[in-house]
Amino acid sequence: MARIIYKSAKGIVSELDTSTKVTLPNNKFTSFETMSKEKLYLTLNQAFKEGIVPILYDPNIQSIKPRVEALDFSTMPQESATIFFTSGTTGTPTGAVKTKNNLQKELEVLVELFRHEKFERLIVTVPLIHIYGFLAGVLLPKALNVDVVLKEEFLPHELLELSEGKKTLCITNPVFLKVLNKLNIKEEHSHMVFLSSTGKLDPQTANELPQKLSCKIYQLFGSTETGGIAYKINNDEYWTPLPQVHISTKDDCLAVNSPFLSQYIIEEQLKEISHPFVTSDLISLKEGKFKLLGRKSEIIKISGKRLSLLEIESLLEAHPNIEEALVKLDYEVNTHKDEQLAIQLISTLNLSELKKEIKTILQENYKKINIRTTIKVVEKLEKSLMGKKLR
Repeated sequence: MARIIYKSAKGIVSELDTSTKVTLPNNKFTSFETMSKEKLYLTLNQAFKEGIVPILYDPNIQSIKPRVEALDFSTMPQESATIFFTSGTTGTPTGAVKTKNNLQKELEVLVELFRHEKFERLIVTVPLIHIYGFLAGVLLPKALNVDVVLKEEFLPHELLELSEGKKTLCITNPVFLKVLNKLNIKEEHSHMVFLSSTGKLDPQTANELPQKLSCKIYQLFGSTETGGIAYKINNDEYWTPLPQVHISTKDDCLAVNSPFLSQYIIEEQLKEISHPFVTSDLISLKEGKFKLLGRKSEIIKISGKRLSLLEIESLLEAHPNIEEALVKLDYEVNTHKDEQLAIQLISTLNLSELKKEIKTILQENYKKINIRTTIKVVEKLEKSLMGKKLR
């Protein structure tokens, strides 16, 4: 029988008794107070079985709680199984209503995707409040009949230790993999498979880490509203749609239809969304697969040329003395000139040196385009629990 292994912050390892009953609220729709991952895991398991609808969100995003408290639950669809609120990294936080059918259909696809891997263990580094923390961290281990390892806060090197040499799937995020890639690891870990699911993995990490560890990285593309859309392995250029996912384009943007797609989202009020759902992701199609070109909200036009803010961030972060970069449009500029970029950086260089380096990077990569910038050095970038930069 599969086990649930919990490692406390003090390093004490114990096994959770899945038959342990937790006290659930009487309300069908409920949010949970902050609790240990151990207790939350058991609570979510039991709530899902008993038809309690968890409302899951990042408590650090202060704008979400008032929206949850203001919800009129009498208007919520009866078939609701969970409600996940996005972090609002690219806009106002949105609640995605998921039915049991949404979750179970996607679970079936994940089981089929990983069937040949023959996993023995699953490690969950992402918060259980995230759709993939819940779907792949809570529901998938039981479906695969594998041990699951939980810990409050993981350090990158611990993943390799906690796998204990067993064939292991690690549910994690791009930030975690980027840090892991920087470690001086010389042993191969071909038993490790990573599922990166909360944002874009930079090409350098996607190339280097599989070679360094002899491991495999499944990158999963999707959103809270759509569920999983497509996957690719390591640094493949094109994304392969998941089974049961149908993709098309509208105005160059990705349109998606699948049994994982929410029927309702919560904005200012409950809203039914169209199927197929048109995302803000610009893509190019090729033989049933697609390449991501950027998001509409992250594509700007300067001197008649389209530029991706994420691409500029990647170019800056490739510099050895720039740890992280956040690039946004400078909306405070009161001018009729071309767009100006506001760039925040974590760097060991001083501001004067940075300005010279950034000017060189932009000139080398965007010849004949005059990109105006304001540059600020910061100690840290504001992020969600999932490690996504807050724009």
